[in-house]
Amino acid sequence: SWIVHGNQPCTYTSYCQDVETGKTFHLRRPEDNTAHLQQVYDDLNGATTNRRKAQQLCNLIEQQDPDKLFKLTVDYPDNQHNFVPFLNTEIKIDSDGIVHSRLYRKPQKKPLTLHYNSHHTTRTKNATVESMYNTAEAVSNNRENEKYSDKMIDKLLINNGYNDRVLNTIKKKRKRRKRSNQNVQNKDQDGAILKLPYVNEATSRKYRDAVRHSGLPIKIVEKPGRKLKDLLTDSRPLDKKSCTTSNCRTCSALTDGECTTTNTVYHITCEVDNCTENYGGETYRPLKCRFDEHYRSAANPTAKSYEDKPLAKHYRESHPQHTGPPKLKLQIVDRGTSLINRKIKEARFLVENKPTLKDKTEL
Repeated sequence: SWIVHGNQPCTYTSYCQDVETGKTFHLRRPEDNTAHLQQVYDDLNGATTNRRKAQQLCNLIEQQDPDKLFKLTVDYPDNQHNFVPFLNTEIKIDSDGIVHSRLYRKPQKKPLTLHYNSHHTTRTKNATVESMYNTAEAVSNNRENEKYSDKMIDKLLINNGYNDRVLNTIKKKRKRRKRSNQNVQNKDQDGAILKLPYVNEATSRKYRDAVRHSGLPIKIVEKPGRKLKDLLTDSRPLDKKSCTTSNCRTCSALTDGECTTTNTVYHITCEVDNCTENYGGETYRPLKCRFDEHYRSAANPTAKSYEDKPLAKHYRESHPQHTGPPKLKLQIVDRGTSLINRKIKEARFLVENKPTLKDKTEL
């Protein structure tokens, strides 16, 4: 986004954030007139001719919020020669109207990336470094700005254990790959994925040689082992595993366990007038989040957005005279360790118990 600074074009970026918390929000009001805050955007851009009109644009957007919960601020360049940051790019328009762009990193951002001595495969490190240089090239509008972006990446990587020899080797491979138009990423995506633990480079070569000689369409993905940091520290020590919501509808409906449990296969039974209709499903999210969706569909069975939902259809057809909140019983049937594992356990539960309310047409 750009405006005119004096008689010279320059750039600006606007941010939407909550006045009290600093978080970025967009306000919407549903039919029941209840205010809901949804995190939608944090960076905006628009075209104006001067600073005054840029501020007027921000004021007009702020006025759309009846509760005055968010505020837009505008960044201007100090002078016509300065760049203005926008996401991972900084932009400038020169006196000829040409847009210049190059890579940008926030000053407060720690100079850390995948370390050269980390317990990851060489292929992973090389791919990470190449991706960083690809980004630097993509956001730079000319060779001069690309050199500036490359130097920024060089400095970051050297700070993380890489040396000039390693970086020059990666850059040469990247150039050769571009010249030969090899699409290694698409090639690697062919075939079944085989996940194996990463031990060292010698073991990795044996893995790949065995697959190559077998002729099987297999792509090997090596996962690094657990680090001391994973065993000895917790990145989110203040997170509470138990429910902190008073009068939690999920806890009230749950027969056993915690509403914050994730990666579950669950069973819901309707208890209106001794009804035994039931539904089975699975979710990776906290169980509370998924149950709330079912609860809202049962509480608003005639709403157009819920008309095809199993519980909404059940309450609309079987309990049209029911008033008050839905009466649902919730049970955690099983827990999964991965997406496939959870899906298999859900399918097994549905086949064995045959819930009467279902939206799984393939079963």
